[in-house]
Amino acid sequence: MSRNENGNPLMTEPRGPRWGRILGIVLVVLLAMVVLGGVGIYFYGHSLIGRANFVSDDQVKQLETLPAEAYEEKTTEQDGLKSASLNQSELGNIQKKMNQENSKVDTIMDSDVYNVLLCGVDRRDKTWNGNSDSMMLVSLNNEKKRVSVISLMRDTYVAIPGHDYDKLNAAYAYGGGPLLLETVRNNYKIDVNRYAAVDFMDMVDVIDDMGGVELTWTDQEVEVANGYMIDMCQNVLNIPYEEHLLPGGGTYNCDGVQAVAYSRNRFVGNSDYTRTQRQRYVVSQMVEKLKSMSATDMMAFVTKVLPLITHNIPETEIWNLVSDAPQLLKYDYVQDRVPYDGLYDTIDVDGQGMLVPDWDDTISQMQRTIYGDGSISKNEDNQKSNVGSDKSGETEFTDEYLQLTGGTGTLFKDGYPTKETEGAVSDS
Repeated sequence: MSRNENGNPLMTEPRGPRWGRILGIVLVVLLAMVVLGGVGIYFYGHSLIGRANFVSDDQVKQLETLPAEAYEEKTTEQDGLKSASLNQSELGNIQKKMNQENSKVDTIMDSDVYNVLLCGVDRRDKTWNGNSDSMMLVSLNNEKKRVSVISLMRDTYVAIPGHDYDKLNAAYAYGGGPLLLETVRNNYKIDVNRYAAVDFMDMVDVIDDMGGVELTWTDQEVEVANGYMIDMCQNVLNIPYEEHLLPGGGTYNCDGVQAVAYSRNRFVGNSDYTRTQRQRYVVSQMVEKLKSMSATDMMAFVTKVLPLITHNIPETEIWNLVSDAPQLLKYDYVQDRVPYDGLYDTIDVDGQGMLVPDWDDTISQMQRTIYGDGSISKNEDNQKSNVGSDKSGETEFTDEYLQLTGGTGTLFKDGYPTKETEGAVSDS
């Protein structure tokens, strides 16, 4: 497996972008806009909203084929689980079953619920839409006074209109937000017509602009994230990394580099599943930070970050959210992740591990969380916290990380490299 020039085995996704999967900033920016509208005057708010990158659905770039950058290294494993290798007949049976399950479930239409899909987009240039490697379905239920945030895992096997079957994140690559929304509506049976997206490259600055976020780490999380920080600083940001490295587990007010590195981590806990939980943890901490901001600080923050947001939310809808701002911040908050534990299979499609949910039960559970009593699934990460302030849960390195580090669980055996020792870092 390839490694970068500094011997960092975490950077092992040769065709995928380098940035981690976090999209909390989108939610934060939207909430900031809402709160700002509640304390600002209309014309100033109108000017600020105009700074965001509104793109009408008919203006979004449509692609028939994707660039090489869109594809990841082929693997027959998905998140540490062996994928079932299927022939065309078996794959056809799965697709037929998916269609049958989806046809049995109706999409709920509820005017009291406002759904928006928040996307963290990975791409190295603006010539294509990018992969939506992070997706969170945020639902504001005004009747139940509840906000639900459900992570949709990028490797979920779905039917993409006009593009056959593929991973969920490919829908954004082919047709941006509009096609991704259509894919989610068709497969998950959720009435969602709005999205907001941000490139990962801007996240460090955004988190820095809000003064950082408080995160609690284990020693293992620090070990992995420090490796990411070195790579990000050297190969993307072109800044010194030493000031960002953490000495060990604990609670810190994290800058943008640290928070993004934390959110990239899929090598501690249950791989990508725990990574989505870390992303939601960062979201909740960012919201808490926003609540503590003064009106002046909020305006300064929003002015800086709004140009980074691409969305299709009409200004009239934003002002509707503005009028509800005081109440929205008091709503109950629930979170979850799809596919749900025990309700999916892992298959191999052309060397790519993909997740196939039991759509009937999956959709029923999602609708309960969003529209019903707000109950969440029996996912392991809902039963015990393995991120955040309660560190009693699973914090062990994944088998993949142990393999990458030669069984040591230590990325840099002789300590983190300095300018004098970088060239001497072992590649083993």
